[in-house]
Amino acid sequence: MTDQRTVDPPTSPPHGSTTGRVLVRVAVVLMVVMWAYVLYLAFGAGRQAPPDRLADPTFATEAQVICRAAHDDVDDLPAAIEADDAGERAEIVAQANERFAAMVDDLEAIEPDDEDGAIVAEWIADWRAYLGDRVAYADALRTDPDAELLVTAKDREQITEFIDGFSADNRMIACATPIDV
Repeated sequence: MTDQRTVDPPTSPPHGSTTGRVLVRVAVVLMVVMWAYVLYLAFGAGRQAPPDRLADPTFATEAQVICRAAHDDVDDLPAAIEADDAGERAEIVAQANERFAAMVDDLEAIEPDDEDGAIVAEWIADWRAYLGDRVAYADALRTDPDAELLVTAKDREQITEFIDGFSADNRMIACATPIDV
């Protein structure tokens, strides 16, 4: 006699619980909403201007021209990094420093008198501190060929971060710190 067993048709594996599926869908929707909000703040109408953005762009427009001319003049100098010795490098850096000091004087001459003036004055003071660092570097190179450019700290950052940040926030890219040393 043959064994006749009934075979049940195969069943599909059970799906997750209804509660689990609902929680996953809610989590996905929340993530999409969160990213939409982040993108709205970053690129949309919710984006706020940087705190050091000038209310009147006149200074920034004029400063860009002044800074571009200074950088062009410094670009015409021999590259300090390619100098034959530390003394020659010090002279090249000193020449660049003189041109950047004149640039800062020109910027100070057009400093606004309104609320923007305080922000610009602080930025100019940062530039003067950075120029002092460059002068000290050129002086050090005259006696120490291994001298390094040491940059003043401000709020636990290099002062160049503040100079460059203000320049970028106000679309004065030519007024960022130079990379000629």
